[in-house]
Amino acid sequence: MIKDLWDNRAPIIALAIMWALAELVFHRFCPVVIMSGFPCPGCGLTRALFNLITLHPIKALEYNPSYPFWVALLVAFVIRRHVQGKSTRILRYPLMAVCLITIGIYIWRMTALFPGKEPMVFFEGNVLGRIVPFYNQLVNDLIH
Repeated sequence: MIKDLWDNRAPIIALAIMWALAELVFHRFCPVVIMSGFPCPGCGLTRALFNLITLHPIKALEYNPSYPFWVALLVAFVIRRHVQGKSTRILRYPLMAVCLITIGIYIWRMTALFPGKEPMVFFEGNVLGRIVPFYNQLVNDLIH
């Protein structure tokens, strides 16, 4: 696992820098939220994982109910690659299934919970709102 981290250090460092800059400027990391103001299917996954790590698994479900599927996939990946030393290609179908589950949950959240509490809110500081003067007002008129 250390070798994988070392071999991918450049993209990891680039991602960390982009994350820090996005948080500094927009107080958000998700490119979809930053650009459009709308939450994406993965919105809340980082906060859900932090809540899981800090032993708040039920609270984590509030941020993104699909997080257990992603955690299971990550555990399967680590076991397959680093414990068994086998190829992870076999996980491509479970990955597709988890993506579809996440999108399904997203559709439900957007129809039942949006706009609600974080992360299912409209971000007023989005780039489109800064470029197109009437964008935020139009969205607010549609969702309220």
